[in-house]
Amino acid sequence: MTIHLSSVVAGQPQSAGEACTLRQFLHTDFSHSPSPVVMVDHFIMTGPTAAPLPYAGLCAATLLLEDAKGVMQCRDSAGNDHEARAGDLHWTVAGKGILRTQQPTGPARLNGLRIALNLPDRLKTLPPAVSLLRAWEMPVIQTDAGRVRVVAGSHGGWQSPLATPEALMILDGWLRPGATQLLPLAPGWNAWVYAVQGELGVRARHRRHGVPPLPKRQGGDPDFAVLREGAALAASATSADDEGVLLLMAGKVPAHFVLIAGPAVDEPVFRHGPIVMASQRDLTRALAAYEAGDFGQLRQDQAA
Repeated sequence: MTIHLSSVVAGQPQSAGEACTLRQFLHTDFSHSPSPVVMVDHFIMTGPTAAPLPYAGLCAATLLLEDAKGVMQCRDSAGNDHEARAGDLHWTVAGKGILRTQQPTGPARLNGLRIALNLPDRLKTLPPAVSLLRAWEMPVIQTDAGRVRVVAGSHGGWQSPLATPEALMILDGWLRPGATQLLPLAPGWNAWVYAVQGELGVRARHRRHGVPPLPKRQGGDPDFAVLREGAALAASATSADDEGVLLLMAGKVPAHFVLIAGPAVDEPVFRHGPIVMASQRDLTRALAAYEAGDFGQLRQDQAA
């Protein structure tokens, strides 16, 4: 197996209204694909920000980090009404289409990631499904190196209870200064790695044992990158029989990271906001279905 690391993308803080700032990462920002990741917003929200948005052809995950304060009200056109708090994951299989709004209620400082994950074309017509995974339901792995929450998928012998249409791993972890963490990357999978806080070294090991590194080229080591706070990269594993490994290394201060990994969706991406289709024709049809009201409607009290 060979693992290719993309160039590092430094997320630039931007305003999304008076009550929200965010760092946005699009799949097109990276020199190697982060698929199934299409888009990630790292947001800090203190008040209402936007009208309800249509989602289709993807899964949308909102992970509130553990230092979030207050309540995020999550409402949708399927009639769901959830209150997400620090550490929780709000999960939506948008499938054939749903309207959704997520807003703080009362005093809040919501620190979190809003993640858009592409669905293969064969799953884009799934009926919408929504769930809320509480922080206390997520396995937590505590070692001398630090602490990792298994938000989705499995890691270290622990399995998240979240049900997903396709294989997926989301880890929310802390490393102590100078500590390291080995994270397997299956053949044909991609990973998106983000430094939430602190500085993080990322090294690609193409197999667990016995494989030399890629030859160095002018300008640096293709197997190693440093993520400073607010930066991300993508790691792409070739389809082979052997499992590769990413080695994460904290610097002189504690490092907080989020890793999202899954099998690559090797299909075209046609996107209009959080509507993602595999062809322009299907995207046009999805937009027409939304305009026709096929994504449903939020009740008046929900939309407020």
